Amino acid sequence: MALGLAARLRSNAMERSDKVLLATFLLAATLGTWTRCLLVNDGAVYITAAWIGNTWPLFFDQNVGRTVSTLMQFGLAWALRPAFGGASDAFVVAAHVFYFAGPLVLWLILRAVEPQRVYSQLYLAVTVMMIFFTSEMIVGMGVWLIWLAFLASPRSGTAKIVASAAAAPVLAFTHPAIALLSLLFALIGGVLMLRRAFPRPLAIAAGAMGIVLVAAYLMLSAVFSPSNPTVALQQGLNKYDYVDLAWMLVTLWLFPMLAAAWLLLLAPGVAASTRWHPSHVAIVAIGCIGIGLAAGGTGLLTYLFARHTASHVLAVALALALVAPGVWLVEARRPLLFYSAIAAVAALSYNVDLFLFGRFVGNHLQPGLVDVDDPRSAWPRPLSGPYGIRGTVKWAAGPDYQRDVVVPMYDWYRVTLAFYSYFRSDRTSVLFHHLGQRGDWIPFECSPLDRARSMPHDERDRMFLAFLSDHYCVR
Repeated sequence: MALGLAARLRSNAMERSDKVLLATFLLAATLGTWTRCLLVNDGAVYITAAWIGNTWPLFFDQNVGRTVSTLMQFGLAWALRPAFGGASDAFVVAAHVFYFAGPLVLWLILRAVEPQRVYSQLYLAVTVMMIFFTSEMIVGMGVWLIWLAFLASPRSGTAKIVASAAAAPVLAFTHPAIALLSLLFALIGGVLMLRRAFPRPLAIAAGAMGIVLVAAYLMLSAVFSPSNPTVALQQGLNKYDYVDLAWMLVTLWLFPMLAAAWLLLLAPGVAASTRWHPSHVAIVAIGCIGIGLAAGGTGLLTYLFARHTASHVLAVALALALVAPGVWLVEARRPLLFYSAIAAVAALSYNVDLFLFGRFVGNHLQPGLVDVDDPRSAWPRPLSGPYGIRGTVKWAAGPDYQRDVVVPMYDWYRVTLAFYSYFRSDRTSVLFHHLGQRGDWIPFECSPLDRARSMPHDERDRMFLAFLSDHYCVR
């Protein structure tokens, strides 16, 4: 079996599109690790929980229905925490490396089982447009594509039934939106079968899997609801973002770079499934516009909002591609080149911002606790009002780019500043906002935090745990 896998990988040699997409992903991973990109979003809470102990009841169990994704993204960091002792920065770097390695592992497995490189190229393309903001969907999409590629390959019916039976519970514990991905793929496939040679077994299997995953989501959400009321509130506020068409259009209006990128992913499928081929001029124009928007409009919310349309684009792009995979691979070369350029420029723009954000935070670090909401503080005020031109020409959104644009943009979560500053200062300083307003996400519950405090910790961690107990836990 191992020899067969190795032969499959050798026969699936990397072409230019594969190399460009991989290089773009590695660029994003390198930059993101350097700037500690996960510390400005949800990843900060996962990493902190893994660092201070009592990890599962402290935070990881708030999303039981996404356990597979959580463990793949942060489980290894959690498991290896004792090996780092008090070396917090090394631990944070390792957590980033493990996080970025997860999609690469799924990509390699996908390349080993797929009958055509359509699956792996689309997976890496969609992933690189989401990777800077933690999303369980990245794992879910990878597992779903591996399952579908396995079904599409020349294997026995028994093997495919066993694979489906194994994949269903794994997918059920990744992300609810994977059910929508599967159903939309089946729907598009069914429509294509009316006039095109679409693989009927894949459409039927995807539809069945989608129904199973919807049922699993309903059951899991009823049995494993979050015990932290602020987590439950956040999930309730965002649960329709993947089905609200009006909201999805708003995300593309706020960040038109995403619209350009998604058009480039869909274009090869249009050529593969219809008689109309998008012109080279149109591809170049969309690509150049997208590169400009990536340079001028990428920010924290770009990668957050990308998740709301990414799985739908993947479903449509893959369904169109499977009408004629060979045609798709040829037609995709130019669009994927421009798509990768957009993603690379976006990664550079994003991480320049994070560098400036880190420098600003570093200039405000002081030993102990620093209340940045104090009226005497020089900390910039939060974003208010419409997002404005930040999604297109962010450089012109304020007289002092670092103070007026970068800091409010990357301090948008408010809660993560405490974690970011704690790790950036080698655990000597905590810059924090007061939480407690309606809609604020307070990450921890006090009872499991108290149990974490009872575990052995050095003086720096004891200071931080006392701060969390006083300010950032739900009683």
